[in-house]
Amino acid sequence: MTAPSESAGLAGIGSRAARGAVWSGANALMMKLAGIAVMVVVVRLVTPHDFGVFAAALVVHAIVSSFGELGLSSCVARRDLDPERVASTVALLALLSSSLLAGGMALAAEPLAGALGAPEAAAPIRVLSIAVVLGGVFTVPGALLVREFRQGKVFLASAIAFVPTNLVLILLAMNGDGAMAFAISRVVSQLVSGLVMALSVDRTYWPKLRRAQVGPVLRFGLPLAGANLLGYSLLNADYAIIGAFLGPVELGIYTLAFTVASWSTSVMSSTINSVAMPAFSALDAESAELRAFLARTMRLVALIAFPVTALTMVLAGELVAVLYGSTWAAAAPVLRILALYGGVFALSLLLSNLLVGQGRAGAVFGVQAVWLVVLIPAVGLSLRPFGLSGAAWVHVAVIAAAVMPLYLCAVRTTVPGPGRLLVRASGPPAAAAAAAALLALGAAALGSSDLARLLLGGLTGGSAYLVFSAPMLRRVLPAAVRGKAGTLLAAYDRLEGTLLPRLRPAKESAI
Repeated sequence: MTAPSESAGLAGIGSRAARGAVWSGANALMMKLAGIAVMVVVVRLVTPHDFGVFAAALVVHAIVSSFGELGLSSCVARRDLDPERVASTVALLALLSSSLLAGGMALAAEPLAGALGAPEAAAPIRVLSIAVVLGGVFTVPGALLVREFRQGKVFLASAIAFVPTNLVLILLAMNGDGAMAFAISRVVSQLVSGLVMALSVDRTYWPKLRRAQVGPVLRFGLPLAGANLLGYSLLNADYAIIGAFLGPVELGIYTLAFTVASWSTSVMSSTINSVAMPAFSALDAESAELRAFLARTMRLVALIAFPVTALTMVLAGELVAVLYGSTWAAAAPVLRILALYGGVFALSLLLSNLLVGQGRAGAVFGVQAVWLVVLIPAVGLSLRPFGLSGAAWVHVAVIAAAVMPLYLCAVRTTVPGPGRLLVRASGPPAAAAAAAALLALGAAALGSSDLARLLLGGLTGGSAYLVFSAPMLRRVLPAAVRGKAGTLLAAYDRLEGTLLPRLRPAKESAI
């Protein structure tokens, strides 16, 4: 008797989540491609030292802003909570907490910059404190758009903010302002995109204290804020340690490598955070529809993240040389390692969003705490004997050997057998990506220059991956797209059914 309602629920949530995912993915992809183009120009205008100074300031901003709104945006984004009851209280608490934290960040700018090995970062830290306040101001409008899967409006906000943000960045960089160019452009981006989102929501919730809601929203938000704090501390712990031990030049090189390695992860992260969590919150724990939705989402994440990971690993040297020039050549070996980390991180982010969506922010906090405790000393111990490559390998080892097993154990009470589900969902995309990377490596060897090798390897690997992954794409694409490509994809299905029957999991229709 429950099957029809479950199917209807999955279909309804899946349809809205799919539309949200398309907009969120398009937003992230378009902004990432445009951002890459701008960064190629700007990085050639600044030195590794200047880039490292900004990276040191960004460490402080990232950690403070992760806790700035106390995790309260998720109270509004969750579809099982009524925004009429919580949104005004969330707006007030987010504004107060972000303002207090921003003030502390500005006052402590000089000692924080000194501790990170970049005293010049004090001024950019003060500028970035303004962005922390703006994050609190626009917490509720952004969360409302996420809640309703209105990622088209988020895309509009990012697109409108892109031009003034990067115009400021390029002009200041050309004038030799270095790290300050990045900091001021961040504030411009936060302000413009926040205003557009605030104008896009159907209703404005002004800050107002409703005492009855303070306890419930803080009980949910604070563990999530703690998990976010730990998560962003994790993402920035290596930056802090490298800056303190090796200085801003090495930090600039490492930051560039991590930025390039995070291309696919950042695209997937924005989509996962804005679509998966509210969708997971609308589905019942241990239900068949939750398991099916998780399986499809895992497969989709793997299909997008893994080929980028594999091709970046084999073409890292050419990628850095062509885009950023010989000044940044030392980033290539670090990038080759961190690309592997990026692929695994995308899957771990999906599992953390499942836990948050099911109201288990405390479990995410626990995993993040273990992650941080293990990562920080390991990175510190690896730097002197192995340098930047050692820090990169530590990231890969910790997330693969400790973090993913912990997340899978935590998810097990919500989705039975998550490990088997993960293998079935991500194994075939991993195999397709590995095969495509080998072909890309062979094709790149035929090139006579960095540009030729990058083009030959990229086109060969990308084309091969599309061929290898077409049957899997057929099962995760929206119905309208499947219909337009139905003849070709049906031919792939017939070929797979004839030649490779044992490679198809017994329950792959659920994936």
